[in-house]
Amino acid sequence: MKTQRLLPVLELALCCLFLFPGLLRSQMPQKPGRLTVDSTPPGATVTIDNRQMSRPTPFTFVLSPGQHSVTVRGKDQAGKDTSCTASLNIAAGAAQSVHCTARGWDPPVR
Repeated sequence: MKTQRLLPVLELALCCLFLFPGLLRSQMPQKPGRLTVDSTPPGATVTIDNRQMSRPTPFTFVLSPGQHSVTVRGKDQAGKDTSCTASLNIAAGAAQSVHCTARGWDPPVR
């Protein structure tokens, strides 16, 4: 007798899940964002959130949404050390690009 009562409850629950999938959306993780880091000249070291990345510029990194500290260090054509640092807000599912030159970010990063 208990199985007869349980079956309609399960059917109702499954119907609700199929009819209202938006109810589960809050439990889905956010889509990552993409950050393309470039430099002039290429081959600079990239540090994101105080972790040195294993790939030099140019490269596209996949990051979780939110604030990230990004530093690019390299040498200009004259061999002088250059550095660019910024705090970037990466949006879920969005793509963003930054370019570091001897004069700083080009265009300037806000």
